[in-house]
Amino acid sequence: MNRILKVTRLHLNKYENVVITPLLILAAVMAISIIIQIAIQRSTGVDVRSPDYIEGARWNQAIVWSLPGFLVYYGVQGVATTYPFALALGTTRRNFIVGTMLANALYAVYFTALMLVLLGVELATNHWFIGVYVLDVHLVGAGDPAILGPTVFLGTLFCLTIGGLFAAVWVRFGNRGPTILCLLIGLLLAIALLILAPRLGEIFARLTGAGLAWGAAAVILVALVGTWFAMRRASVR
Repeated sequence: MNRILKVTRLHLNKYENVVITPLLILAAVMAISIIIQIAIQRSTGVDVRSPDYIEGARWNQAIVWSLPGFLVYYGVQGVATTYPFALALGTTRRNFIVGTMLANALYAVYFTALMLVLLGVELATNHWFIGVYVLDVHLVGAGDPAILGPTVFLGTLFCLTIGGLFAAVWVRFGNRGPTILCLLIGLLLAIALLILAPRLGEIFARLTGAGLAWGAAAVILVALVGTWFAMRRASVR
């Protein structure tokens, strides 16, 4: 257990990536969203209290699509750069994977807490005093913390774990590993789409938040298993 915690601390020692960078990304997204929505308000003269404006503003997806790229990158570099150093210090591959997963979970908790605090500020200030919707949007619960919290936590953990899987494949198989993995994932998705195509409408109609959460949890588990198998024989570079 002590070695697992040491791996976790090794990941979290990257203060700038863990604490500062997410704040900068969120600040940039919020600034851009505020500027765009103010421009829309001034050009259309819309009443920010009207139901039509609120409904349209709540479809702002910036906060959702601005973060996965960084999170996947962080998952990749967290494994690719830390793995050789950790094993050189005597950590086993199993301890490294468990310690990395624990670090990812703690990072997801931090990210979730950060988003919940910002959502609270947005609601308390009546959407930043000027009717700007950044976190109170449909894709993360439309202002419901009970939906935003699990969504951000699972989404963050999902991206970090997927990034870790690609890094593990790269460590094990070199440059061709991620390429082959991408092709394999694309092939599996194409086959699944081919099989499910006649029922896609029905599936989407029945899809719920709980279903998406279970699906994300299943993918995270599969990614962890894949990371373990990839790193069992991975050499230390």
